Amino acid sequence: MLIRYTVGNFLSFNEPQEFSMISGKGTSKSDRLYKDKKVSLLKIAAIFGANASGKSNLIDSMKFAQLFIVKEIPIQVVNRYCKLYKENKAIPSTFEFEIKIDKKYYAYGFKIIVNKMSIVEEWLYEIGSKEIKIFERSVKNKEINFGECFDKDILTKLQTYADSMASSDTILFLTEMNRNKGDLYKNHPKVKFLEDIYKWFEENLKINYPNEPISHYSYLMDEKNKDEIYTLISSLGLGIKNCQIVNENIEYLENYMPKGLLKDLFEDLEKNKVKKQKSNKPKEETEIMLRGGSHLFFIKYSPEKERYIVQKLQFEHEKEGIWFDLNEESDGTRRMLDLIELIIAANYGSKSIYVIDEIDRSLHPQLTYKLIESYLRLVDKSELQLIFTTHESHILDLKLLRRDEIWFVNKNQEGESSLYSLEQYNERFDKKINKAYLDGRYGAVPLFDEIFPMKEKMNESL
Repeated sequence: MLIRYTVGNFLSFNEPQEFSMISGKGTSKSDRLYKDKKVSLLKIAAIFGANASGKSNLIDSMKFAQLFIVKEIPIQVVNRYCKLYKENKAIPSTFEFEIKIDKKYYAYGFKIIVNKMSIVEEWLYEIGSKEIKIFERSVKNKEINFGECFDKDILTKLQTYADSMASSDTILFLTEMNRNKGDLYKNHPKVKFLEDIYKWFEENLKINYPNEPISHYSYLMDEKNKDEIYTLISSLGLGIKNCQIVNENIEYLENYMPKGLLKDLFEDLEKNKVKKQKSNKPKEETEIMLRGGSHLFFIKYSPEKERYIVQKLQFEHEKEGIWFDLNEESDGTRRMLDLIELIIAANYGSKSIYVIDEIDRSLHPQLTYKLIESYLRLVDKSELQLIFTTHESHILDLKLLRRDEIWFVNKNQEGESSLYSLEQYNERFDKKINKAYLDGRYGAVPLFDEIFPMKEKMNESL
């Protein structure tokens, strides 16, 4: 789970800004919080703000940090330090995550001069009742200092790895410790937490943008969950009464893919099929999913038929027996079918952290409200978290969300973004939050005074 996230000197964030999933003092809806002896955490956070206020920049900063950890420094971020001040070009950008993995709590972060793609510092601590240093790294000093939590044998191994890359300013130590180190964690399970932290970023942190599918729709292909999921889809007001999976011939794909690309695809599938047969995989399983724009196909190999089959989803609406392909559904329906993964994940005890930019894109306000409401009814069963940006003021409702679950991003006159929670305003439970927000009570709304003085200026010119 995410506890806190801090970012500084990145895009519109100049001074370090802290986003927190630690619950506030409010006692309403406390049944949906995660609680243990050390911390009480939120499972949802809605981030509001005007266009260009910095909401997406917050998501971008998380995505950058994630990619940097699990892959490499994205080249396109070279100039993404906070450009509002010239000196920022040479000042390190800061990224830090406080996270919960099982019953342990960690603070992991790094500083990097984005303009040079050069790492400056990196650190990892176990946090809780007291702070325990795991390692601190200074690239300038070409050293990684380990805490006293390791025994002599493993410390020698870690120091060997550290010495081999301490002076490198292009790779993080956490990343290096998860490159072909499987035997290390197998033979020394006490340091497996280094792998667990890496996998938290690689697998648990799921960041989604409005032009990307959040889901692979694999939940719709699971026969044991089919009836329950289709009932859920029918209840969401999409006009869908039923769903089905339809088989097509391979030739069907020629309508959507060039023949050369299709040939390369199946050559790769054949190679993978041989590998899976040697590893005793189940007889029939999804080999690949093809998703492009409004189209979606699953390709499976059927041992019984000794051939590949193409599968697609179809949907039945009001008129029985009339079926529609996914590409014939509206943008809003496709978006909701993506977002249903949140409900499925909540219902089945997922530990993922979904970070979604513009969750309300293409959705009716009432549908967005119902999605959040459905998620919150199920989330008490899991450690799932949902963080999203939105313009949809209908969900600014204290009957739906707690004060500490509502966040705002605002820009000052210099163009710096700041983050703050509704918790600091201590509003009454019956306060009309959405009206107060639109009236500018909490900032984070567009100001039109200088944008639309057209009538007055035209009169002046006449």
